[in-house]
Amino acid sequence: MTINYAQLFCTVADLVADKQAPGVDEARMFQAIKEASAAIDEKIGWFLPVTLTRSFCGRGSKTLFVPPLLAITSILNDDVTLTTADYILKPDDGFWANGPYARILVDPDATLLSAWWNELDGVQITGRWGKYERSGAIDATVQDTTQQSATQSTLKVSNGGVVSPGMVLPLGTEQEAITGWDAPTAAVTALNGAINASDQIITVDNGALVNIGENIRIGFEQMRIRDRETHQLEVIRSWNGTRAVIHADDAAVDVYRTVKVERGVNGTTAATHVNGLALSRYFVPDDILFLAKELATLSVNKAQSGYQGRTGNDATGVVFFNDAFPQFDIEFVRKKYSIPRAA
Repeated sequence: MTINYAQLFCTVADLVADKQAPGVDEARMFQAIKEASAAIDEKIGWFLPVTLTRSFCGRGSKTLFVPPLLAITSILNDDVTLTTADYILKPDDGFWANGPYARILVDPDATLLSAWWNELDGVQITGRWGKYERSGAIDATVQDTTQQSATQSTLKVSNGGVVSPGMVLPLGTEQEAITGWDAPTAAVTALNGAINASDQIITVDNGALVNIGENIRIGFEQMRIRDRETHQLEVIRSWNGTRAVIHADDAAVDVYRTVKVERGVNGTTAATHVNGLALSRYFVPDDILFLAKELATLSVNKAQSGYQGRTGNDATGVVFFNDAFPQFDIEFVRKKYSIPRAA
């Protein structure tokens, strides 16, 4: 089985929150997030759960050492399906909060297990693997016409302000990775009064129809809603590299609420999700989030320098971005999540 991995450790919204600069390029930020997350994945491991079946030789032992294991779906030992009463996961409560186990002991009171089978692939474990698993609800629901089908490559949500490229969403047993924005929902509301190219407070016909954090489009210009008071919106103009221009009264306000998604990632299978289903997202540890943001931001800045590693000039000041993947920072975090083979 081919697994599409979506080990994405920060989101475009995370980088935007730090940068807060007009005209950000979300597509370039997402590419930097993939680069940063791949580097962390390679050096430190998975921090989003991956569903798969792994096989082991138990060597007739009472202790089975396994890669970082978050949860067990099933275990076959010599083709016998075990129950949770047959084994004990160690260490107790995992290596850290929301963290993994690395040993499976034969329970002294087991009825179906006396030792791990001494044969190649004699033990088969299906479960969720990785070094961290934590998710939480976000203030949005599935808002496709009736449902999201198992073959859709998009997902429409009720609130575009709480989703972002880089998020991985658990929907039932499926995981979906948000990879970008699709076309906006047309004419959600309209301007109530003309605006010029420098206005940062705009008035719409019905402010209740949009949310803080959402991206909107008027004509060819995109804007980010920073705040809302009744029908007035404070916005960041020229979002995503678009150009601020004059807009006439009653101009349609489109809202970005449909995201492009990669289906069935991290070993899961695409499924149907009903309209109105509450959405959640996965989170990573704070230090992994910081490291991902650091590497992604360094990658963006180095790219902006033409990969010369230097921006600015003698008059404005010169900044160097020579190392987009600082080994000291990566190694410092890696040691925190290192699991001894005989733990």
